[in-house]
Amino acid sequence: MSFRRNRIALAALFVALLPATACAGPRAQPAPVPVPREGFVAGADGVRLYYRLAGSGRDTVVVLHGGPGVGHQVLAPDLEPLERQYTVLYYDQRGGGRSGLPDTTLLGMDRFVEDLEAVRRHFGMERVTLLAHSFGPLLAASYARSYPHRVERMVFVGAIGPRRADGAAFAQAQAQQRDTARERRWRVIVERIRTGTPGDAVDACRDYEEMMREAAAARGTPRSRGTSCEAPPEAVQYGYRHTSQRTPRSLGDWDFTGALGHVRAPLLVITGDRDETPLAGHRAWAAAVPNGRLLVIPGAGHAPHVEAPGVFFPAVEAFLAGGWPAGAEDPTP
Repeated sequence: MSFRRNRIALAALFVALLPATACAGPRAQPAPVPVPREGFVAGADGVRLYYRLAGSGRDTVVVLHGGPGVGHQVLAPDLEPLERQYTVLYYDQRGGGRSGLPDTTLLGMDRFVEDLEAVRRHFGMERVTLLAHSFGPLLAASYARSYPHRVERMVFVGAIGPRRADGAAFAQAQAQQRDTARERRWRVIVERIRTGTPGDAVDACRDYEEMMREAAAARGTPRSRGTSCEAPPEAVQYGYRHTSQRTPRSLGDWDFTGALGHVRAPLLVITGDRDETPLAGHRAWAAAVPNGRLLVIPGAGHAPHVEAPGVFFPAVEAFLAGGWPAGAEDPTP
């Protein structure tokens, strides 16, 4: 199926007023109601979800950031090339960024799914095209499982694997990359974020991102321009203290490998051959749907959109245009 032209419906809305009687003169059509480029959507339970629109293309891509517990700015600066061709809809998931910080009992993945459905309804999209990074594919897959008829296409980028064991392997691989001194520094930073004042949490968050930049420089790889530290201080602390812990746990012993067979939307999984998630996990994602393929970018890691943009963005554009990018492989034997 070709990529359906999913538009932010209100942006192109014209109300045609017909004459009330045959003798009435023609009435002028009102100007279209513009969609604010940023604002809030009411999600499940009434939680406020911050959104931002970028670009002005005819087709819309909804971005699902990772985390959880951060905001869209952790990803958006590195996706700017998409905005040259598409309307890109970013939103902060609950429990982080500029969105609401609900009661901690409302941080289950089922609420995140209903938030995404509320976003779809708010903008009047019949179906959504999703681009999800890191933990984001778990939200995309959960949504597709519940609302398969509302998904047009999906791109998973540096995805945490479809099984809980894959997620554990990712966390272990990241920990193994830290030497003793960096591991000690990381633990101190995380403890400051979770237990200090909100202001301390922001300072610690910045220290963490500086440590990540240093690690990227040591590997000789580009570092993301995104940040999770520009959110309100209370959101930074809440995200690390609560959302990042409770939301993954709400999935239990997750396994999507046998849960998406009814999803007809095409899925492109993009990863680098240096990603901490085992390649088998990415291949399992692509095989989980009837129409999935895997693209592995040599030399890239968990963020191929940052580390290999010259390959990543043309591949995404080819997929969103209705085809498969060169090198995308069928995961089935």
